[in-house]
Amino acid sequence: MKTPIRLIITAFLLLAIGFQSCKKSDTPVDPKKSMDDLVIPDGFVFETTREVDISIQMPESVAFTDMRSRFDIYTNQPAEGGKLITSGSFDQNGTFEGSIVVPSTLTELYVQTLAGAVIVPITTFNGSKEGGVIIDFGENYGNFPPDSLPATLKQLQNTHSSLISVKNQSVVANLVTNGDFSDNNFGTMLNWSSLSAVDEKWWFSRDSRSGYMEWAQDGADGYIRTNNSTNNFYGGTSQMITASAGDLITFSADMKREGTSGTIYSWLYLIPINSNGNALAYYNIFVTNVPTNWVNKTIAATMPSGTVKCQVLFWTNDYTTQSRALFDNAFVTGPVSDTDGDGVDDELDDYPNDPTRAFDVYYPNSTDWGTFAFEDLWPGKGDYDFNDLVLDYHYKSVLSSANQLVDLYIDYSVRAVGASLINGFGILIEGDPANVQSVTGQNFTEDYLTIAANGTEENQSNTVIIFFDNAFSMIGSSGGGFVNTVPTIPYVDPDTNQLHVAFNVSSTRVVSNRVAPYNPFIIVDKTRGIEVHLAGEVPTDLVDTALFGTWADDTNPAEGKYYQTVNNLPWAIDLPVSFDYPVEQVQIIDAYNFFADWAESGGNLYDDWYEDLTGYRNTENIYAPVE
Repeated sequence: MKTPIRLIITAFLLLAIGFQSCKKSDTPVDPKKSMDDLVIPDGFVFETTREVDISIQMPESVAFTDMRSRFDIYTNQPAEGGKLITSGSFDQNGTFEGSIVVPSTLTELYVQTLAGAVIVPITTFNGSKEGGVIIDFGENYGNFPPDSLPATLKQLQNTHSSLISVKNQSVVANLVTNGDFSDNNFGTMLNWSSLSAVDEKWWFSRDSRSGYMEWAQDGADGYIRTNNSTNNFYGGTSQMITASAGDLITFSADMKREGTSGTIYSWLYLIPINSNGNALAYYNIFVTNVPTNWVNKTIAATMPSGTVKCQVLFWTNDYTTQSRALFDNAFVTGPVSDTDGDGVDDELDDYPNDPTRAFDVYYPNSTDWGTFAFEDLWPGKGDYDFNDLVLDYHYKSVLSSANQLVDLYIDYSVRAVGASLINGFGILIEGDPANVQSVTGQNFTEDYLTIAANGTEENQSNTVIIFFDNAFSMIGSSGGGFVNTVPTIPYVDPDTNQLHVAFNVSSTRVVSNRVAPYNPFIIVDKTRGIEVHLAGEVPTDLVDTALFGTWADDTNPAEGKYYQTVNNLPWAIDLPVSFDYPVEQVQIIDAYNFFADWAESGGNLYDDWYEDLTGYRNTENIYAPVE
């Protein structure tokens, strides 16, 4: 508990801080509505992102005993500009459970695996900003011979809700020839089980019941389709490839229906064959009522004991003469090398020669930068221009094949210092600081921190990493202490810096609930106990807890409330984009027309308030250097 003299000193210090940081531009501002007038619901912490729980289950047909494989999660299909968010691997049960942080505006994800790809919506839990994605890539897998389902079951499966898959983006060798069906070079066989030779050729089945598949063209593009001259067609097209026990084989292809009447069922099959020519299993993926637009489907299976070859088979049941099934772009992959033995194929491994590293994971994504924006008068009330420190960042985490954090690279740029105080910046990562091997790229010019030999801050139970202790040393000065916040003051071109955290391989952190960007904070005016965090985030062990609940602060650890005022305003915000911040002494609500609507709705309205959209901004109140 503080003595009276310490309280007096603290009050004097805060008054001095307030005087210094309030020495800002004299430009008059005529706000239509003050931040203090906002009615912010309890529990809203001004998040522009949300944490999404990810659950991925691979098919039981794939063995993960010695293999990790890989999944990738994008903001959208890469072919349509989607950006990589994260990558990872599966456990021995073919399962992944984890979390990612994405913009609140993002409503769906593109997930790509060896078993195919799918666009899935982000489900919101109980109206909260948190959400989840659950994917079972084996839910429409089967293990029965072609044409073995009774008609009644086939009709029931017409209501099966299959995944909406899209093209696999992997680039590896194709084990089948003429996979794009550009050449009209096909043989015929009595039925699907007649095929036996590995001869690099596709064969059409023509059994005694009726119908067959045929080659056709769309301009110069070849494809295969069912001949719908009869009411009921059962048949397929297949090619035999060489395979061995333990090989992971994947088979993907494009398919669609031509015409809208009647019912069409289609399958992709992988059928391992032993030395006696007998089928050992019937791995298949079932597509009920093939859609009228091209989609891509994939079947993946690990070949069982006794396998000497594998039949790759298209199979279709048509119940109409008004429609037909079309197939194109057959792509079959097989065993590939794993040079470093970490369970991830060289083609999928970002570090194919390093057994301790496998995947690069990004935040906000592989290309975009985010922004931390702070007010530095805590526990006093700020002016809400959120430009006392503006720091852009881009995280790259390097994971092992077991999804453990090995390296953390953070590129960052101090873009603005709209204050006269000397402030430092750092992040808190949950976990023992002894897990860190080293930190490089830190910048220290002052003498108020105690840093351990491994680069973490001393006397912390969690991992606290200070980037710099003086923001001005990272950008310089433009005169008067305010850098890049007053348009009439000369612009200072920011530098880009990189911080690297190397984790001990023997004690690497498993990426789970707390993920990038972690818990950023500033240290105010070289006073170690004065920390400013995002709303709702816990402080480090070195914060001066006597400041909680003083002045404008309404922090109440017992209720889980941190760094918010009585009416729930914050001292810092985090955005998943490079933020165009307000000019000096202009409240954020006077720069962004829908910030107030967003805040008062608890984030339910205008979650894209920071975007450069028509009517969203008052550009005269947003900083831009004078040309």
